[in-house]
Amino acid sequence: MGRKQPKLVLRESCVDDVSRHWPPGTFLEMGAGTGHMTRIFLERSFTGAAYDLGEDSRQYMRANLAPYGDRIRVVEDTGELGTESFDYLFAFEVLEHIEQDAVALAEWARFLRAGGRVLISVPAHTRKYGRSDELVGHVRRYEKEALRRLLEQAGFEQIRIVNYGFPVTELTRLVSNWLVRGDRSYDDMSPTERSIRSAQAKPRVINRLLSVFSGSLVRPFCTMQRWFYRLDWGDGYVATAVKRAA
Repeated sequence: MGRKQPKLVLRESCVDDVSRHWPPGTFLEMGAGTGHMTRIFLERSFTGAAYDLGEDSRQYMRANLAPYGDRIRVVEDTGELGTESFDYLFAFEVLEHIEQDAVALAEWARFLRAGGRVLISVPAHTRKYGRSDELVGHVRRYEKEALRRLLEQAGFEQIRIVNYGFPVTELTRLVSNWLVRGDRSYDDMSPTERSIRSAQAKPRVINRLLSVFSGSLVRPFCTMQRWFYRLDWGDGYVATAVKRAA
């Protein structure tokens, strides 16, 4: 996986904070990329299935998750899956890549049992949309209330939204936007192609930044960001909710 971006380290910590007491069960992860987040839940004795739009990503996932054997299935098509057959639905940094996000979330919710939980993450605040968002195929950032409405419309209740990343991601986002301001390597790609590539590789200039500030250096800020979860100052949202009974 290489060096982790600061935002990824902080997001992982936030996801762990909100889900650490959940009992192991079956999950479906949409837009699973390389399977990095998938491994976190497999290590916690969850089992399930994962899907990604990119064929290369699915192949990478199979290799990456091979040590877990039949506890995880990487599917070629979600049509292989049964409706209302999972306890949990995960989607980390996925909805912001999809034009019809409400349609997508409602479609995914079909696979979740009534009373099952959804766990998603998305980038926060429309005013912060910048060049780094464009490069990775984001079509939007979210406001907290818009995200809440999206979940309600998809059939979820007991919604909790945590704002994570402050204060580190405020700085790293500005630095990233400045560093990639002249990057044109993604210009000939469609938003979908950018999205797939973003799960597998980072711009070179970002990799150089990560050689200086990443991984363990960010860990102390995982504790600090908890002080600000209830505020709306950070760069991303982690949301959980429960699927309503029909």
